[in-house]
Amino acid sequence: MLRALWKKREMPADELANHVFSTYASVRYGMAAIAAAFPVLLYLGGRLQGVELRQSMSDYYWANVGSEYPMRIWFVGILFVVGAFLYLYKGFTPFENYALNVAGVCAFGVAIVPMCRGQCPKVTAHGTFAVVLFLCIAYVSVARATDTLVLVADETLKARYRRSYRILGFFMVASPLTAFVTTTLLTGSTARYVFFIETAGIYAFAAYWWLKSRELARTNAELRAVRGTLNATDRGLLPMGSARS
Repeated sequence: MLRALWKKREMPADELANHVFSTYASVRYGMAAIAAAFPVLLYLGGRLQGVELRQSMSDYYWANVGSEYPMRIWFVGILFVVGAFLYLYKGFTPFENYALNVAGVCAFGVAIVPMCRGQCPKVTAHGTFAVVLFLCIAYVSVARATDTLVLVADETLKARYRRSYRILGFFMVASPLTAFVTTTLLTGSTARYVFFIETAGIYAFAAYWWLKSRELARTNAELRAVRGTLNATDRGLLPMGSARS
């Protein structure tokens, strides 16, 4: 009887494959949602705890109310979640996978190594981790977009995706670099613009994962890769998972 009930619960092969690979889409949408919520959570959570807008997101690590640092656990925790997602997510090709692994490690670095206080050198470990994190995702957005865009049949749509990825990649490069220049040159309340500059980069990161999820869903690229139905002329695409970290 139990065996009969179990058989009724079994999914057809195609439905099971879609169910299993929905995990990848869930991770991508999860990264987009968490990233989009990050600056909002820091700002609103801080205000509820009596913390005014800080100069940068990293400064929330040191934001104190008396002897408490109410936003520190949120800042570190969210970065750990995003870092874990980036590292564990398997890129569609080896180079994408390597870049995402480095980005994940850098997210851990941003969380573990806080920004310095007081007299700081212009180049810090915290800042370096942050810049490399965004550069890796920008590389994936711009240079690795063609790994799956070759599967988009509509040339107009393909060009639109490529243009969008390049724009998002630009913002992910420009955001940390602009934040660095602004922090170096400006002081006082004017430097609080850094928070919003960083927010632009975070939203570009979120938008990339949302858009990539839409693209992969349109072409069913992941299932085609695993089933071995990708065209051999598709520029040497490797199934996701062929590049294991």
